Amino acid sequence: MIKNWKFWLGLAISAIALYFTLRGIHFDEFAATLASAQILWLIPAFFTLLLTLSLRAIRWSSLMGGTPFRITFHALNVGYMLNSILPFRLGEIGRAYVIGERTAVRMTRALSTVVVERIIDLASIVIMFVIFAQFIPMPPQFSAAALTGGGVVIVVLLASILAIWQSDAVETLLLRITRRIPRLNGDAMARRFRDIVGGFQVIRSPVKLAYNLVLTVGIWGTSLFVAFFTMMAFMQARIDQMGLTIVLANLGGAIPSAPGGLGVVQFFAKQALVIPFQVPEDIAVAFAFVWSLGQQLALIALGIVGLLQVGMTFSNVATNTRARTDGAERQTPHIEIGK
Repeated sequence: MIKNWKFWLGLAISAIALYFTLRGIHFDEFAATLASAQILWLIPAFFTLLLTLSLRAIRWSSLMGGTPFRITFHALNVGYMLNSILPFRLGEIGRAYVIGERTAVRMTRALSTVVVERIIDLASIVIMFVIFAQFIPMPPQFSAAALTGGGVVIVVLLASILAIWQSDAVETLLLRITRRIPRLNGDAMARRFRDIVGGFQVIRSPVKLAYNLVLTVGIWGTSLFVAFFTMMAFMQARIDQMGLTIVLANLGGAIPSAPGGLGVVQFFAKQALVIPFQVPEDIAVAFAFVWSLGQQLALIALGIVGLLQVGMTFSNVATNTRARTDGAERQTPHIEIGK
């Protein structure tokens, strides 16, 4: 792991982001802001986080064809725990491994639905960016970027729908193209394409598609209120502030970084509050750390509970996850969990 250049790149980016997050902060004021926080607001934030995770487990179960909620919920939390402490987002593979070991669903099928989840969430984030950018005072180039990004997402979604609808033809074309290029493993790419298409099969019917869209709205709505309640511990919060914070923190989470997006998430959360809303920097940074690291600690605790509930150990899951990482991690789009 320490020989992997991506590992060191992520650490370097996190270090730089932390520097710019903390630059100019007066630590006596920062400490005073933390000390004066109304921590009782963190109680509804925690229970709202549990609701978000429950909705995510229900949606993931639906994508896999109806796995037991209890196993799915704990597998999800185990994955998020691994993402918080291990690099390269190994938790995505780890939670698929738990599902493969504790349910009738194959690990490859579970991993394909993780890819579907991330595509849906990425589209949701960009759509939220488009919406908030039109109502929040920000530089014109931000609004233009939001509209451009929204247009790209719509085109990609339409192309994805077409590819799923004509999956046999697309797979045949993919094999023809890749077999002409010696260094590409066309058969492996075709298998991955079939896995992703299989993950989308569950939501091909209008009823199931609507069901998953409603769950997705609930997931991001409750995620917004996790941020809202946390912000209330420091100042009078506003929904538009929390919306832009979630959008930028998640878009920033696509950048390689240390486990849990350390530094990067806090940097983008700070910018979302300071630039358009002129929130004092010490308050913005205090909120960013409590909000992001508080979730990470909660996810680690819930992941430990999850391991106990499914009867597995950390070393077992981590070892088997690493053994299955080669190639699989490249299938999964990088995006942070509902921050």
